[in-house]
Amino acid sequence: MTRTVSICPALAGLALIAALGSAEAQTCAGVEHRVNVQTNVLTGDVSGTIASTQAAIIAQELAERARLVSAIRVLTGQAAAGSDQVSNGLRASSEALATTLVAQDQRQAVALASHRYGSIGYDPCGSNTKAQNLYRALSSASEQRRQIAAEVKAQPGRYADPANWSAEVKTGAAPDGASLYSGDTQAATKFIDTVVGPPDGRPVGATTTAEADLAKLEKTGRDSYRSLTANVLADIAADHAPDGPIARTRALATHWQGNDGGAAWSAGVARQHDRGLLQDAVRMEAANLALLATQLRRGVRLEATAAALLLSAVNARLSTITPMSSTPRRASFQP
Repeated sequence: MTRTVSICPALAGLALIAALGSAEAQTCAGVEHRVNVQTNVLTGDVSGTIASTQAAIIAQELAERARLVSAIRVLTGQAAAGSDQVSNGLRASSEALATTLVAQDQRQAVALASHRYGSIGYDPCGSNTKAQNLYRALSSASEQRRQIAAEVKAQPGRYADPANWSAEVKTGAAPDGASLYSGDTQAATKFIDTVVGPPDGRPVGATTTAEADLAKLEKTGRDSYRSLTANVLADIAADHAPDGPIARTRALATHWQGNDGGAAWSAGVARQHDRGLLQDAVRMEAANLALLATQLRRGVRLEATAAALLLSAVNARLSTITPMSSTPRRASFQP
């Protein structure tokens, strides 16, 4: 009896270890029925425990797998959203950069055009006004010269009382040649009248046609150099009038040079475009042409003065020749 009991528990332990596939314990001879019953109960408990544990493990694995898939989906969605955000950000930044570059180019183009076409030289309104004043002075100089010459008493083809000329010459201050350059038109007129000399009185005593023609010829000769002298001196006085060509030419020249030697002009064009410098160069060249025209007028006037001196010398030479008739002629004024 004792031997059987010691062997069967060992068999029962082996049966419990390998009970996963068996539904019932081995039956040993001589083992009581209750041992078999307990063995079956234990086998059922172990199988149930294994099954429940397996089910719990599978359920946990499914849950973990679902969580992992969900996490992967969220991660994928986040990565996609992040990629879209990055792409959208890059596109928006590129558009902003392009807009900025275009706006900058437009501003630079506008600034360049404004700088280019806004550069019109140094004080263009002032230079244009001075140039117009010079043009008007040159245009009116001839009329002013005729007005001054018309005040001279000794007019060509006319006779007048020399006594009136003498009285006017002696009235007031003595005439001075500097009045031609002073801008005083009245003083210049008086000096020119004095230089030209008294007018011719109407000749009397001519008894023949030859004597009358000779007197007329002498009158014409005197009128020639007197008129030329009067016009030359009147031209000088007209040029040096307060609003004459000389004053206007000096005003135009000082536009670029001034009292500072041209420092204001240099500072005015230093910040301008080349277009402004070219415009100023054109204005300077126009002013230079006006100065050349003034020099040409002076040259013509110098030649006229030489011609007047030559006529005066010829007249002085002819006055020393013995007249054709021995009958004396006396010039007197007859109203």
